Amino acid sequence: MSFSKMETFLEKHIEGFFNRKFASDLQFVELQKNVERSMGRNKKMINGILFAPNCYILQMSGADYDRICSRKAREMLYEYIVRMIIRSNLFIDGHLNVKFCKNSSLKKGACEVTANYAADSDCTAATGDVAEKTIVIRKPTIKETASMPLERFYAGLTVIEGYDIDSRLEIGEHQIHIGRRAENEFLLTDPNASRLHAYITFEKYRHILYDADSLNGTFVNGKKITALCLNNEDVITIGQSKLIYEVL
Repeated sequence: MSFSKMETFLEKHIEGFFNRKFASDLQFVELQKNVERSMGRNKKMINGILFAPNCYILQMSGADYDRICSRKAREMLYEYIVRMIIRSNLFIDGHLNVKFCKNSSLKKGACEVTANYAADSDCTAATGDVAEKTIVIRKPTIKETASMPLERFYAGLTVIEGYDIDSRLEIGEHQIHIGRRAENEFLLTDPNASRLHAYITFEKYRHILYDADSLNGTFVNGKKITALCLNNEDVITIGQSKLIYEVL
């Protein structure tokens, strides 16, 4: 038996024993922990890039399902997964899907996570009695705006050195532009920055920094770049300004 399979076996049976003996309500932190384990076991290399599954199905008892399953809980777990993807230097292909399912064979406090690579229509549970529709979380509709955030935020940019020290912007899935131009989402007053100096996109659930043909160039951790996938705590130099990229 491989180490990974042995680890899965021990987790399932040891945690199952404690759940049977000391049954208690399933906590959100346990969902996070189980998702993280499942992601780690199922990541794979594709064309030299390490990907994580894009579909996560969480099965739980009826009592836990009725208490936990909500749009807010799925939103929180969705954001947690994206931030974990960035911290772990992974990528996701396609749309990230999160689904909660009720499974009458599971005891209170137990949770089983299935992580796989699937098209939106293929994210289905192998077992379970009641399954919510797969949540492909995109921009909310008009009806949802009263109860849902308009944008998720996964990381922050903070000026740690230069003319605009302590200026900060949280970033999510929308493209942002950096420079002296008034229309930029991140406005710098640094005279050595171009009007549109650089911009950041969100691709495969990662933030990608591009130099916008700036006069003085864009640097990350001291190296000049034209395009680069950002990692947690990278330091971006624009003119005489230094900005740190940090996962929330």
